[in-house]
Amino acid sequence: MLASSSSSLRGAFRQQQPFKASRASTVRVEANKRVQKKAKVILTKDLENVGKEGELLTVPIGYLRNYLLPNGIARVASDGILEKLRKKKEDAVRAKLEEKAQAQAFANALGTIGKFILKKKTGDKDQLFAVVQKQEVIDAVYQQTSRLIDEKDLTLPDIKAVGTFEAQVRLHPEVVGTFSVVIQKEKVQQGKKK
Repeated sequence: MLASSSSSLRGAFRQQQPFKASRASTVRVEANKRVQKKAKVILTKDLENVGKEGELLTVPIGYLRNYLLPNGIARVASDGILEKLRKKKEDAVRAKLEEKAQAQAFANALGTIGKFILKKKTGDKDQLFAVVQKQEVIDAVYQQTSRLIDEKDLTLPDIKAVGTFEAQVRLHPEVVGTFSVVIQKEKVQQGKKK
């Protein structure tokens, strides 16, 4: 019985013919889902030629998977992270507006005071012995306002004689304060001769 059943099985396999593709039929494979090629990320560190920390970028998946994520340079942007980023940007804008308002208030104070007086020794024809330095003007402003001005932000003409001169100070990228510097002769007390 075993011999007859095995031979009948062999005959069944012989009867099947291999699949042959005819010229009229072609096999076509379609993907239902398109693979995403880019991803939105937020940089956690500054990266040269890519962006700054906290910036939202769209980068290729391979770059994200192979470089940004393993090195801790970026994180995939989720709703929570985007909300934190939005709040952080709002706080930064609010801080900049507050800084600008303070700079504008100080510029108004400088304009209200109007002039700062410096007394210097003079020679013939009211010429000064030494040019007025920026630090002298900064000290005069500090004495009256109790606020320091950065020397690099102060624009001062060359003052070599007695008179009134205009000075400007950049308090903020959008705010410039203007005031007058008045140079007066320093009165020299002469001792009595015997």
